[in-house]
Amino acid sequence: MLNLRSPLGLLTKFSAQSSQRLIHSSAIRANQSGSLFGDITQVTESPKQKGDFSDSLQTVNEKFDINKVTIENDEKLQQYIGHKPTSAVDKLLTPLKKQLYQLNVNQNGFFKNNQIVTMDGEQYKLKLTQEEIDVLEPSLYVKSYRIKGSVKKATVFLRFIRNMNVKQAITQGQFHSKKIGREVSKLLSDSLKTAPELKLNPDQLYISQIWSGSDGTFVKRVDPKGRGRTGIIHHPYIHVRVILKTPVTLKRLAWEREQKEELRKPRVQLHDEKLRFKVEGHYKW
Repeated sequence: MLNLRSPLGLLTKFSAQSSQRLIHSSAIRANQSGSLFGDITQVTESPKQKGDFSDSLQTVNEKFDINKVTIENDEKLQQYIGHKPTSAVDKLLTPLKKQLYQLNVNQNGFFKNNQIVTMDGEQYKLKLTQEEIDVLEPSLYVKSYRIKGSVKKATVFLRFIRNMNVKQAITQGQFHSKKIGREVSKLLSDSLKTAPELKLNPDQLYISQIWSGSDGTFVKRVDPKGRGRTGIIHHPYIHVRVILKTPVTLKRLAWEREQKEELRKPRVQLHDEKLRFKVEGHYKW
């Protein structure tokens, strides 16, 4: 085997019997198509897809319409963002349980557990756990992005607005001394825009649950000090989660308190038990 040097690089000659064709750089200059093998290979341009979004950006004569691609008609963007907001009743319950649940709510104004409902001349009783009732009631779950702050400082404000009307909490957050107040007010303002999609009245929503937690690792920074010493400053980031509910939940909670009060035994000072001390015939003041 013999190696020969050419202007295009290293060529290998295997034997004297095999036919060899030397390639020169002058052939490439003469070839207008730019192909390495001359007229043997024809360069064809790949056909462009019609209606491609990238073509409309690269064309010079055609003006690009910014309304051509929107959030609603972009299928790939919709897959990345996720599904549209849907109620838990339509998502979790079977068709029969869904009908019984809606009949119970329409009859009582809220869901009463273990209540008999008549449908098509037959009586049914739907029993749900406390967790299932909380999930199925009209609610709105909202979560924030990373917020610079600490959980300890945020909890002071979050406890203050708990069980408060959403619009009243937004007003409190805008004028609060803590920075987390303005971030939470922005989060609650965005949640009011999503409420009509779930057929919820923004004026009647209240904060049922709100909490915060650490969001990832802390960002560290060098803190220079005197006499050649240094320290480390930790910048914490947190997230805020909110569950908003309607007056339907308040009606159910009030009804459950009444039922619990009715089932409570009467309070007596002396229980129905034997006395473990000696009863004397006179009082000791």
